[in-house]
Amino acid sequence: MEECLFCKIVKKEIPAEIVYQDEQVVVFPDINPKKRVHFLIVPSLHIKSFLDLKDKQFEMLTKMAKVIQSLIKENNLESGYQLLFNGGVHQHVPHLHWHLLGD
Repeated sequence: MEECLFCKIVKKEIPAEIVYQDEQVVVFPDINPKKRVHFLIVPSLHIKSFLDLKDKQFEMLTKMAKVIQSLIKENNLESGYQLLFNGGVHQHVPHLHWHLLGD
């Protein structure tokens, strides 16, 4: 999607500090962090929202979850973290993403 902010980050059209990237998943810090650690975990493929996931795309959620587990351990967040999806009016960027927050 041409106008999607996260797609532009994935394609490196907009500079961002990439924490992790592979063919399916990209991770970068939120520009307005709510905690010491606040990462956005996004699929490389543009998917508008959680409700727009198709059958085969659910496998990508497993990949995202494994990346998030690694991030939790690498950032010593095992004792406390939040992991959330936003949707509808609460989703500010129309590209599926998880927030990982921790102190």
